[in-house]
Amino acid sequence: MDTKVVGWIQIVGGALALLYPGGGVNMMSMMGFSGTMIGGGWAVTIFALLFIITGIYFITDRKR
Repeated sequence: MDTKVVGWIQIVGGALALLYPGGGVNMMSMMGFSGTMIGGGWAVTIFALLFIITGIYFITDRKR
């Protein structure tokens, strides 16, 4: 797969993760548990930012 396509996929995925950090359905509430995992929100934010940064790197990368 072309690196620019991979970069755009990572940017879109990171942006969606920042917009919807819960991921839609909360499985913990469906099983009867209350609350969320400790640090889960920070982990999603950090990984989303890393995906966006990596995607920008892939898009701006010039082939040698």
